[in-house]
Amino acid sequence: MKTLLMVGGGHAHLYGLRQLVFEGLQDVHVSLISPSRFQYYSGMFSGFAEAFYELEEIQIDLQKLSEKAGIDFIEDRIVQIDPANKEMIGAKGQVYTYDAASFDIGSETAVPNEWKDLVSSVKPNFRFSETVTSFRESLFPAIVGGGASGVELALAVLAWRKRHGYSENVILASSSPLLAAQGKHISKKIEAIAKRKGLQVLPNQTVNKIDEQSFTTSSGSLYHRSEILWLTGPASAALFRNSKLPVDSSGFLLLNEFLQSDAYPSIFGAGDCASIKPYPSLAKNGVYAVRQGPLLWENLKSFLFSQPLKPFVPQNRFLSILSTGNKEALLLYGKQSIHGKWPWILKQRIDRKFMKTYQKLYE
Repeated sequence: MKTLLMVGGGHAHLYGLRQLVFEGLQDVHVSLISPSRFQYYSGMFSGFAEAFYELEEIQIDLQKLSEKAGIDFIEDRIVQIDPANKEMIGAKGQVYTYDAASFDIGSETAVPNEWKDLVSSVKPNFRFSETVTSFRESLFPAIVGGGASGVELALAVLAWRKRHGYSENVILASSSPLLAAQGKHISKKIEAIAKRKGLQVLPNQTVNKIDEQSFTTSSGSLYHRSEILWLTGPASAALFRNSKLPVDSSGFLLLNEFLQSDAYPSIFGAGDCASIKPYPSLAKNGVYAVRQGPLLWENLKSFLFSQPLKPFVPQNRFLSILSTGNKEALLLYGKQSIHGKWPWILKQRIDRKFMKTYQKLYE
């Protein structure tokens, strides 16, 4: 009997659990290890922040799904990996052995060390609900980070505050133009939308100083703050560096085109925690993690039974829909963009369908 350890309940591993429900896996003992029983879907965070979703609607019960799949669910956090001996260690000292291991643990938020006690983050994502609930009711809420998550949550919190009679003094600070990775045209479009909705946008301004009552940006301006939500780019988990696994220059688990470590072929991965050597600039977002799921699952099975592996080839373009608050959204596909009500309706349908794909398996 061989042993497969799946660490983390991210998008790619969810696909594997679903396949186990339908197909099973003969002669392999499978365990899912995660620090929380619940996995929360980041695509619906803005909807939760705006109170369109209840907490139960945006979470997947990993324990119930594992039981349905006929595998073990272990609530633990892996703190060390010994790839040479095919072992890993949990936070309480438990040792887990494996024939193949897969990591889908997402990324962390790159908060400067000197400010870790002064700001909040939505990662790990099982703390999201309590973080955003406190944040949206605070006196002077500010978000740092002009990527998709920062834009969505800032506009969602602003819309929620408008409906509930709170002051509309939400600040979004970004060291670059908003959604800079999408190009100048989209940056200008989303900044215009944000300002029209009443969001105080501080583009091209880095945060230089934070204290208990305020923060200062590179423009020299000082702003009041009660809570700061730090949503800058992804940072790698220290786990892979500390375990002496091959990583890229930013510390993300380095994989080949088969989603496999070259140095330690028994280790696989997917999603934001990993970088793929043939595609070093591939964006870290859920779209690619979802696409990696089927291939990762097939390659894990193939490895365990000494069959050939298949390469991952990312798509050139993909659909992206960002909520902009008050039941509106910005749809992006290639160079095309549409803002309004129907992109939000489409986003709702896609997100709910994705969640129901997994929730209905154990409900």
